Amino acid sequence: MDGNERQARIARNEVVFRRVNEAIEPADGRQGKRHVFVCECGRLGCTEMIVLSRDEYDAVRTSFDRFVLVPGHEIPDAERVVERREGFIVVQKEGTAREVVRRAREDEVAG
Repeated sequence: MDGNERQARIARNEVVFRRVNEAIEPADGRQGKRHVFVCECGRLGCTEMIVLSRDEYDAVRTSFDRFVLVPGHEIPDAERVVERREGFIVVQKEGTAREVVRRAREDEVAG
């Protein structure tokens, strides 16, 4: 598998985890309350969880190419760390991975 194929696979995995997290709704409606989200990394089989507020998660999601991960789960050839917070990091996709997530987002909006 070449570098572009690997980046595309990583990005597709991350999009799946992001869709799971986007479906999580606060049970009690309180914005500041902390919730459990799944790590949006591209590692196959990752089942780690991240605790953050819905507001924190929504702030990450303002850009289609940003994902929330457990620290240490970043994959340097597909993304770069743009923010470090208590208990999680935010990465931004690059290269082929960025194009894959851009197309996935466009498909979601269109369809």
